[in-house]
Amino acid sequence: TKYLSGKKISGVSTDSRTVKAGNLFFALRGEKLDGHQFVPDVADRGVSAVVVDAQWSENNPDLAGRLKSCAAIVPDTTKALAELAALYRTKFSIPIIAVGGSNGKTTTKEMITAVLKTKYSVLSTEGNLNNHIGVPQMIFRLTPKDDIAVLELGTNHFGELKHLCSIVKPTHALITNIGKEHLEFFGDEEGVSKEETELFRSVQTKGFAFINIDDEHLLKAGKKVTRSMTYGSGAMGEVRATNVRMTDLGQPIFDLAQKKKKEKSTIHLSVAGRHNILNALAAAAVGIKFKVPEKKILHALHGWIAVNKRMEIISRSGFTILNDTYNANPDSTLAALKTLQSIKVAGKKIVVLADMLELGEKAEHEHARIGLAVSDLEFEYLLTFGPLSRFTHEASKLAFAEHFDSKEALLASLKSQLNARDAVLVKGSRGMKMEDVVVRL
Repeated sequence: TKYLSGKKISGVSTDSRTVKAGNLFFALRGEKLDGHQFVPDVADRGVSAVVVDAQWSENNPDLAGRLKSCAAIVPDTTKALAELAALYRTKFSIPIIAVGGSNGKTTTKEMITAVLKTKYSVLSTEGNLNNHIGVPQMIFRLTPKDDIAVLELGTNHFGELKHLCSIVKPTHALITNIGKEHLEFFGDEEGVSKEETELFRSVQTKGFAFINIDDEHLLKAGKKVTRSMTYGSGAMGEVRATNVRMTDLGQPIFDLAQKKKKEKSTIHLSVAGRHNILNALAAAAVGIKFKVPEKKILHALHGWIAVNKRMEIISRSGFTILNDTYNANPDSTLAALKTLQSIKVAGKKIVVLADMLELGEKAEHEHARIGLAVSDLEFEYLLTFGPLSRFTHEASKLAFAEHFDSKEALLASLKSQLNARDAVLVKGSRGMKMEDVVVRL
C-alpha cells in the first residue's frame, strides 16, 4: 500500500456504485461492462488506490499519469484480484468450509451457517458471490473476529473450482450431490463429477471432507480423502436420517441417528421437500464435527426458513404457492415436482414451468423428460413458458396443458384456473425470471 499511495486500504471493491473512500478499486473487464470507464469517477471519490490493466493505461496516458501515485498497473485485473485474495487468505488460520454441488448448495450453506452461528462467529457467502469475482470479494470480508467461514463455490466450466480452491484454500469440503447441471459445458454427469469433486481433491491429504454416501459419485471420490465424515440415509452413514415422515405441507420430519451414539433426536424442518433431508443432514454433520451441542443443531434446523425463491411456501387468499424460481435444472425440477406431489391440499395442484437453461444439445431431451415426469406423477394441470418448455408441454400429454409465449398470457390463464385450497408450483431457470409470476399472484 505504501508503494501505491501511502494510504491505508479499508476494503476492496469491484463496483463503482458502492465503492467507499479508502477502498482499493479493481477495474474489471466484464461481458457487459468495463470497470475502467469508472476509474475517473472513483478516483475523485477518495479511493486509496485503483488497479487497472496495461491496455487501459496505454490508451489513457494523461489520466494514467495523473493517477500514477495511486494506481497499480497489471496485465489482468481479474487475475490480480484473485492473487491478492489468495494472499489475504493466508493471514487467517480459521477453518474454511467450501460448499459445492449440483443442487442444494445454497440451501445447505445457509443451514450450515445457521447451525454454526449458535456457537461461533461465522462468515458466510452472501447472495450469489460464488464465482471468480464473488469468491475473492467474500475472502476480503474475513476479519479477526471470524471463527469459521462457510463459502459457496459455484462452477459452470471445467477448471473453475480448481481456481477457486487455490484462492480459498479450504480446510473442509462438502459437495451436496452430482446432477445434471450446466450440461452445455460439462457434457454429462461424469463431466459434472470430474469438476465438482475438485473440492475433495483440494482437501485430500491435509483437510477434511463431509461425504454424502447416497451419491455414488461422491462415495467413490470421498474414499480418496484421508479424513472424513459420512452422512446419508443408508446404515453406513455416520450421520443418517431414519423414520422419515412428511407433514401435509411436505415438510420432512426424521430422526437424527449417529453411529457413535445410541440415542436419536427428532428434526422437524420448516422447509418443504424430501430432498432437504440430505441438506439438513449435511448441516448436522458439520455441526457435530465442530462440537455444536445437539439441542442447538435441532433448534437451528427447525427454525431455518428457505432462502427467498428456493422452495419458499407462500400462502395467499387460501391457496399455496411453492416459489422455487431461483434456478432450475432437470434434477432440481424433478425434486420440486415430487415436493408438490407430497403436499396435501383440498383443491387441485398446478405445475408452472419455464425453460431450464445451459443444457446444450441435451436441452430438448431433458425438457421432454420433465413433461413425462409431470404425467407419471399424475398431475392434471401444466402451464409452460419459453421455447424449450414447449417440449415439456408436448411430452406431458395431460388433459389440461397449455403453452405460452408470454408471461402475461400464462398469468391470465393461471388466474382463471386458480381457486382457494389449490397449490401451484412455479419454477424456471434464473434467466427466465419466473418470480414475476409469483409476485403477480
